[in-house]
Amino acid sequence: MAAFCAIYQSQAIDFSDDRGITVSALFGVSHSHRSFNHHSDNHYGLVASPRIGYKFNADWEAGALFRYEKFKDYNEYVGVGIYGEWSFMRFASELRLITEAHATFNAYVSNGYLINGYNNTYPYKHTDMTEVGFTPCIAYRIANSPVDLKLRYLFIGFNHSERSYKAEAPGCLGRGNWIIDASLRRLEIGASITF
Repeated sequence: MAAFCAIYQSQAIDFSDDRGITVSALFGVSHSHRSFNHHSDNHYGLVASPRIGYKFNADWEAGALFRYEKFKDYNEYVGVGIYGEWSFMRFASELRLITEAHATFNAYVSNGYLINGYNNTYPYKHTDMTEVGFTPCIAYRIANSPVDLKLRYLFIGFNHSERSYKAEAPGCLGRGNWIIDASLRRLEIGASITF
């Protein structure tokens, strides 16, 4: 009887109703490349961006995010922020194009220690990162389920971070505060579920 009720209940869920709480996680790979004194090296690390938000309807979503990026050796960026998504184009009912706006503040962590504002070794080297901008996204809704598969790539906007963070990432255009970042760290793949 309990199994019958559970099956009946799951069939009664209306997955076409896009409103509700969303939980998502996106993952990628960070890449930096340095060349000095006829020597070059590459560094790779994890990028993770879990989120929780609210989907107002089929086109709009907003919420809070956490961002982690392993960057060079034992250095990391750890941050929090807010985001908003707008689905501006649909292909059939499953595939849609999204533009995401986000604002984040990321702290610089080196060898497990939070470096507050400026690096102690290089007193004039700025270490934290504020970022505000847009990222395109493609989402695919798995049929008859509340799950979206997402692919995000590219960043256009304001990024106030250490110049070397941008200069050492192949594919990042701009070394000042305004950038177009097409580096590997901006390619993120993940999933979102709406409750």
